[in-house]
Amino acid sequence: MTGGSFSSDLRERAATTYVVWPLALLDLVRDRPDATDWSRVHVRQAFVFGLVAAFGYLVLLALPWLIVLAVPTIGLTAVVWVYAIGLLADLVGAFTLFGLAMTFRERTLRGDLFTIPLVTPIADRMGRNAR
Repeated sequence: MTGGSFSSDLRERAATTYVVWPLALLDLVRDRPDATDWSRVHVRQAFVFGLVAAFGYLVLLALPWLIVLAVPTIGLTAVVWVYAIGLLADLVGAFTLFGLAMTFRERTLRGDLFTIPLVTPIADRMGRNAR
């Protein structure tokens, strides 16, 4: 679905919240007078995406430590390998999340209204509770 009659400032603001999700929190706390339903949907969705992405990335960062903790008899060489693989996974995760955020930003700048699996249902629930 595409929305065509939104101002470029409104599109830019909604799109930026996907990349810098704390701005979405700011927009959620103080509702802008020029906000439309389209921009509110994107702001809620960007906020939930930011929270889910941050939580998921923190889990990814902690994964090597959790593995070493779960296997107490692991040797020093194995620990180094686990952390090296964990560092590689952290880099891949960071670039993936950045790529997703930029993709969502571009789609929002075009005026699209789209769903993100796992994120959109939570954002929709937030919207229903806010009314």
